[in-house]
Amino acid sequence: MPQIPRIPLTAAGALVLGLGVVGYVGGWQLGWVELMVVAAGCLLAAAIALPFIVGRMRVDVSRLLDPPRVMVGDRAVAVLDVANPTGSPLRARTIEDAVDDRFVRVDVPGLAAGASHQTVYGLPTDRRGVITVGPAVISRHDPLHIMRREVRHADAQPFYVHPRYEPLAPLPVGFAKDLEGPTSDASPAGDVAFHALREYQPGDDFRHIHWMSTARVGSPMVRHYVDNRRPQLLVVLDDRRTSLDGPTFEVAMEVVASLGVSSLLHQEPLAIWTTSGPLVGRSKPGGRDDILDRLAGAEPVDDGDLTAAVLTGIRAEAGTSAVVVVTGGLAPVDLLPVVSQARRRARIIVVRTWPTGTIDVGAVPGARIIDIDDLDGFRHAWGRVAR
Repeated sequence: MPQIPRIPLTAAGALVLGLGVVGYVGGWQLGWVELMVVAAGCLLAAAIALPFIVGRMRVDVSRLLDPPRVMVGDRAVAVLDVANPTGSPLRARTIEDAVDDRFVRVDVPGLAAGASHQTVYGLPTDRRGVITVGPAVISRHDPLHIMRREVRHADAQPFYVHPRYEPLAPLPVGFAKDLEGPTSDASPAGDVAFHALREYQPGDDFRHIHWMSTARVGSPMVRHYVDNRRPQLLVVLDDRRTSLDGPTFEVAMEVVASLGVSSLLHQEPLAIWTTSGPLVGRSKPGGRDDILDRLAGAEPVDDGDLTAAVLTGIRAEAGTSAVVVVTGGLAPVDLLPVVSQARRRARIIVVRTWPTGTIDVGAVPGARIIDIDDLDGFRHAWGRVAR
C-alpha cells in the first residue's frame, strides 16, 4: 500500500491548521461568522505557506573531517563544501550540520552556476569520546514558520577524540619469562631459544640453515630463534562504575592508551581487556587506531567481575607473562583475590588511580602497586618499574 506523504508542518503550523479546521466547523455549527473568518485566515495562511517549501533543492554537500582522529585537546575542524551542480544560480541559504546533540549553522551565500563555497568550523575536542558529525540539513520554510521541509545531505561520520597518552619505556628483558617465546611476526630472531623452522628470507644467517629440512622440502629452511625473556603484556581495565568513574576513569583510559600505543611502538605482543570482554586480543585484533578508537568509545559499566576478567584474559591470551590491572582506589583486601589467583600464571602490576590529591599508598602481597592521580605520575612510576 503506497505511503501517504506527511505534511511538513511545524508545531506552530499544526496549531494554526488545527485552529482553522476546528474554528471553521465550530463556526459553521454555531453560526458564528467571526469564528469562521478567523478559521478562514488560519487555513489561508497554511495554504500560502505551501509554495515556499515545494520545488527541488538541488545542491551537492560534502564534508571533510580534518583530522578524523585527534587526542583530547588537539585542534580539529570540519570542512563543509557546498556546490551548485545546476546551470542556474542558487539563492543564499542556511545549512545546519549536526554535531552530536547540537547543530552548527552554516550560512551559504548565493552560488552561481557550477560554483561552490567552503565553510570551516571547529570540532569539540575537550572530552574523550566518539562524536557523530552530520548529517547536514538544508531546510525551507515560509515567513511564518508554518511549514518546514528538510533535505539531508552528507551522511553522518564518526569523529574520534582519543584519550591522551605518553610514550612509555618497555618492560625490561627478563621481567617475566615466556617459556614459549613470542610468536608474532615481529618477534626477534637470532636470539636465545629455538622456536620453529621457517623458510629462508634474504638476510638470514646461513649458519641457521637446517640442512635436513632443506633437503626434504626442496627449499632453504632456517631455524628461527626468539628471545623468550621478553614479556607478553595483558592490560585489564577495571571499568566497573564502583571502581572508576568521572576523572579517575579518564586517567585510567590514559594509562591504558599509553600502555597500548607504547607496546605497539616497541613491537611487543599486547592484549587489552575490560570486565566486559576483550578490546584488543587474539579474538579481536587491532592496530594503533583500533585501540584508540575503542578506548574513545569506552564507558563505565554497572556490573562486572575483575577477578574473572583477569583469569579469562590470561587463559584466552596464550603466552601472557605480565598482567597490568588498571583500577581505582580499591583497598588491598579487595585486590587480594585477583592477585592471589593470577600471580601463579603471570607477574602482576596493579595501577590504582585516585582523585587528584587523595593518593593512599598501599601494598598487596604478590603484586607491584603503582598509585597515581594523573598520567604524568604514571609515566614516572612506570619508568621506575621498567628500569
